[in-house]
Amino acid sequence: MKLNNEKPLSDKTWSMVEEVAKSEIQANGKMLFICKNLLQMNKEKTLKIENYFDEKENDKSMKKMFFNTDGTRKTLIAKDYGVFTNKVLIPSLGQNLLNFQKDKPYEYRTLTEVAPAVMFLLVNSEFLNLEEMLIEPENKKTPVEIELPWKMFKYDHLQENEKIFKYNFLKKFGLENKKNVYTTFRGEQGLVNMAKSYFVPKKVESENVQNAEQSPFMKAIQQINDVEKGVIGAVETLTQVSPNATASEKVNAETRQGNEITELKDVAIKSVKLISKTNSVKGYSALLQIYQEVVQALESKHFKQYCKEHLKSSANVEFNPRVNNKSVSISVGTDLPKYLATFK
Repeated sequence: MKLNNEKPLSDKTWSMVEEVAKSEIQANGKMLFICKNLLQMNKEKTLKIENYFDEKENDKSMKKMFFNTDGTRKTLIAKDYGVFTNKVLIPSLGQNLLNFQKDKPYEYRTLTEVAPAVMFLLVNSEFLNLEEMLIEPENKKTPVEIELPWKMFKYDHLQENEKIFKYNFLKKFGLENKKNVYTTFRGEQGLVNMAKSYFVPKKVESENVQNAEQSPFMKAIQQINDVEKGVIGAVETLTQVSPNATASEKVNAETRQGNEITELKDVAIKSVKLISKTNSVKGYSALLQIYQEVVQALESKHFKQYCKEHLKSSANVEFNPRVNNKSVSISVGTDLPKYLATFK
């Protein structure tokens, strides 16, 4: 009898997962070593920074790459990183730019990914100790880290705009005041993400303002209400009951529509309760707008027909507001607070 000594597929797959994870850890570390080597090349004057600029440019210094003539920080985006890759990194590494992207796509991707990180380290090179800035783990099971000294982010001595930028930058990445930063190359708070944010200071500032003004709850509701992708905002109608549907199809459609109505009703009631609890001017204004929408629906001929057929009521009920004991007709779009204020 032949025994099957093959490993289960789950074990084989897990081994593959471990291999990929190990290679990712190694690659993450190697990206930092690439950064370090490129900084060393700059120190040795073999990194061709001057290639970044047009031939007619008189000032081809590294400072010109990152700052305007008035000293303000330049905003750098993907195209600028691309220029740095093509004009500086590729020729500095003894490679020919012609057909490089086509013939060596993976090498090109590596360089384009490393470019913003290298630029970030270059602009802050005065604060870095090349010999000691990389920290290798003893167990090799975690990626190499780079140490970014606190003096890179210190802002007390800076002019107002730069002070605000660096304060917001620290806040965005959750960095602690007066503590050195230890990070890997990739990751949400990794070196390359820091670099990209560092070179778009206005975005960093606006994101912090946005986060201060918009709660997680608000953002979640905003996604639901999005007119293109939101589960409520993008919907124009609920499930329709086709007159040509079979009996079973009709029952299914009516059930689905009823379930949708129930859920929306719960959302509406919950929303009214939450808004009313704010006891705020904006809250009461919102309640009046909701009231107008409801009144329009309840004053429609379809609703009146519903009353006759399903409520068996022939009473002429009005849902418009009464002001000084007199019914006032309102419509959606009416500025109800101002409208009511005209009545004395």
